[in-house]
Amino acid sequence: TAGLVVSGDIPIVWEFLLANPSAAWYNVLTAITSASGQISIFYTIQQFGPIVFTIIMTTRQMLSICLSTIIFGHHLTIKALLGAIIVFGVLF
Repeated sequence: TAGLVVSGDIPIVWEFLLANPSAAWYNVLTAITSASGQISIFYTIQQFGPIVFTIIMTTRQMLSICLSTIIFGHHLTIKALLGAIIVFGVLF
């Protein structure tokens, strides 16, 4: 918002949101999910510590990479596979 004020782009954004009301809804939805995610992160770190949080996030990334290669047919190069093995191997 500060950037929009400084650049003078608020009227342009306002005009866009009036012309595309669904975009405003998506902005609200993004704000809610972002805030919820931050609350979850803070809660997890507070209750279980940063190491458990790191394990959770690394596991999530590992699953995301595996699903991406399976579902969307993305290929991992040898360097990427080696890097993933090092990163995930150190954690587990």
